[in-house]
Amino acid sequence: PLAVIIRDMLERLAETERRVTETKRRLRELARSEPYHASVSLLQSAPGIGWLTAIRLVLEWQDMRDFPNGEAFVSYLGLTPSEYSSGERVRRGGITRQGNGRVRAWLIEAAWKAITKDPVLGSRFRRLAPGRTKGLRKRAIVAVARTLALRLRACWMSGQPYEMGLVR
Repeated sequence: PLAVIIRDMLERLAETERRVTETKRRLRELARSEPYHASVSLLQSAPGIGWLTAIRLVLEWQDMRDFPNGEAFVSYLGLTPSEYSSGERVRRGGITRQGNGRVRAWLIEAAWKAITKDPVLGSRFRRLAPGRTKGLRKRAIVAVARTLALRLRACWMSGQPYEMGLVR
């Protein structure tokens, strides 16, 4: 009976791997197709953004003109700090986590790679998380992901590729 269960699980795994491979093939074709190629190429110019993440972001975001400014965009992504204010007292909490959690995860994953490639993003990360404290590192990488998202939006809106080391 155990051999039957293991064989069944291996068959399911093989089928899942086949489906993942086929899905990636279709996404690659889509990324190369006319309506998406330019946007995918622009996003891929950013550090930490490969073709798969680029096409997923393009498909998720569709049209950047829906967002009147960068703050509305990062708010949509859930990468803005929550705020608890009363009178003159202002307290900020963790990110709002609105929007699609998978997109946030993709941006955070890209940010980990970006801090090794873009000196400005790396410097921002090290400034926000000077030590090895896990909580600080998490907050810092989310802040870098927010910056990366704003830069990706700027690339998309301007039609210009990402510029390494640019401070704005």
